Amino acid sequence: MKTINKIYILVIILFASIVSCDFLDVVPDNIATIDYAFRNRTEAEKYLYTCYSGRPNIGSIDGDPAMNGCDETWQRYIQLEGGWPTFLNSKIARGEQNADNPLYDWFGIRWKDIRRCNIFLENIDKVHDMTEYEKARWIAEVKFLKAYYHYVLFKLYGPIPIMDVNIPVSASVEEVQVYREPVDQVVNYITDLMLEAAADLPDASEIIEGTEAGRVDKLIALTMRAEVLLFAASPLFNGNTDYINVMDSRGVQLFPQEYNENKWKLAADACKEAIDACHAEGKALYDEVASETMNQNEIFQLQTTYRQAICDRWNKELIWGNTKNDHRYLAQYTTPRIVRLNADMLNHCMSEIAPTLKMVDKYYSSNGVPIEEDKDWQNSGWYQDRYKVRDIPSTGEEKYYVKEGEKTVYLHYNREPRFYASIGFDKGIYYGSGYYNFPSNVKYCDFLNKGHSGYQGGSGYSISGYAIKKLHHFKNVQQYSLTSTPEYFPFPILRLADLYLMYAEALNEAEGPSEDVYYYLDLVRERAGLEGVRESWQKYSSNPGKPDTKDGLRKIIQQERTIELAFEGKRFWDIRRWKQISVLNESVQGWNIMGETSEDFYNITTLSRDKLDFTVKDYLWPIKESDLLVNKNLVQNYGW
Repeated sequence: MKTINKIYILVIILFASIVSCDFLDVVPDNIATIDYAFRNRTEAEKYLYTCYSGRPNIGSIDGDPAMNGCDETWQRYIQLEGGWPTFLNSKIARGEQNADNPLYDWFGIRWKDIRRCNIFLENIDKVHDMTEYEKARWIAEVKFLKAYYHYVLFKLYGPIPIMDVNIPVSASVEEVQVYREPVDQVVNYITDLMLEAAADLPDASEIIEGTEAGRVDKLIALTMRAEVLLFAASPLFNGNTDYINVMDSRGVQLFPQEYNENKWKLAADACKEAIDACHAEGKALYDEVASETMNQNEIFQLQTTYRQAICDRWNKELIWGNTKNDHRYLAQYTTPRIVRLNADMLNHCMSEIAPTLKMVDKYYSSNGVPIEEDKDWQNSGWYQDRYKVRDIPSTGEEKYYVKEGEKTVYLHYNREPRFYASIGFDKGIYYGSGYYNFPSNVKYCDFLNKGHSGYQGGSGYSISGYAIKKLHHFKNVQQYSLTSTPEYFPFPILRLADLYLMYAEALNEAEGPSEDVYYYLDLVRERAGLEGVRESWQKYSSNPGKPDTKDGLRKIIQQERTIELAFEGKRFWDIRRWKQISVLNESVQGWNIMGETSEDFYNITTLSRDKLDFTVKDYLWPIKESDLLVNKNLVQNYGW
């Protein structure tokens, strides 16, 4: 009877895994099929690409929860009643995650991806018509992918099982019902495997763009390893006493309860190793100016350079780009209309992924410090009046930022270059998109009701009165009756500016303010057209000593990441690892897009209909309840 029960339980576990794609797909593929997949190099290469196929679609506005899943953006769908399509990201943003049927339930899907990697590693030695160098490279690529898929799960769920080898069909019930492993053990496994993979991965310069773009190289492995260690050193996983009671049936504590400052040093060392490797291969911050801007004002040159750091394909700043992302969809949902289009064309430029007023506030002043502590803004009353329309129309050099002769709020004047490069705002100049000759044909946004950028009835409009300028190529053309195919670019998963800021953060946490911290922080600021952090705070801030303390510099680095990496899906994860998820409970605000005059339009409107209620449980995803029934050794995340 015990044997029958054991078999019955095992069948139930296997059946649940196969039918629902939940937790672990432990039944191996047909053996003959596996043998066929590794009978020669050609077939094995196909299986290699199958291992790549599971990569998360980073940058997808409907497939990546980090895109418009927090407080950076909001969508009109959230405002409408039932019957309208809603991106899962939007449901995440308004706190609709649940344990019964989790949104973005990757707990089962990623184990399938890991299983494919294990099958590849177990069988690649059967292939004989390939060189040892190529075999070693492919093995290294798949080792990295296996580690990366574990990391994707770790970011979502925290402690996870480690599946270094596939569970055989002959496994006992006890072997099938695996446990989640403690955070430190998971991190060590991921980072060790990434470092092991890096040893046999090719240099970035060896990747052939035409046929191998997006495949893993040494720089990707080293940089991603640094990011994993940064996550592990952050408050969510380093001495997080909120999760003190999360332990399994063995009594194993899954979250480390003691804060360990050395984890920041490990992260800093890994970041520096990755930076040095990037520099050795010629990686640098993007500083090229597109030919269309060469004869234009340096203001447009600077703005366009920053935009193209994202949108210029395979440029020298990019470390890893996502080739799966649908750039057409991204351009469509972020681009505002800068000319009046006919009714058939409205949905080609919709700006439906709309920046929030909070994000607009985050950008620095033209002096490179937060607007709330800029002495010029305080003394002139600009900060207190930031949401008021300025009586004086745009004039003089302001014509490069705001349409000459037009009026807008104080908030849109005297801001840093990244603000004007990233945000489309009412009456704001919109250089590019086919219009390059200033001032004769360079366009501007008009987000008032019935304006060419604003609400015109039907679908396709910004709910906040802002648009994202940053995420589409400046060459994308807008015409009255025709739009060309948007310029392709791989969405940045990792870029050098991100790595510099990771290093600055980790080093500050490990050692406090130092010349190295300032140096890498200032490299990012210099490319953005700003003075160094110490110079800016000493000259312009009401809090000049802020960069001199660990806590003050921490706040500066966090705001710098928010600005530099805005709308790239980084803030979603940053506010979680920093344990700042309470910011998602703040009102989501924008302008009154139904206003037909500036007096009516420039009234702050709350965009979130319902009160948001993010708590400690929302730092991590819930494990689906049916998975917990299948495997009694799994323990649910806190609060779910």
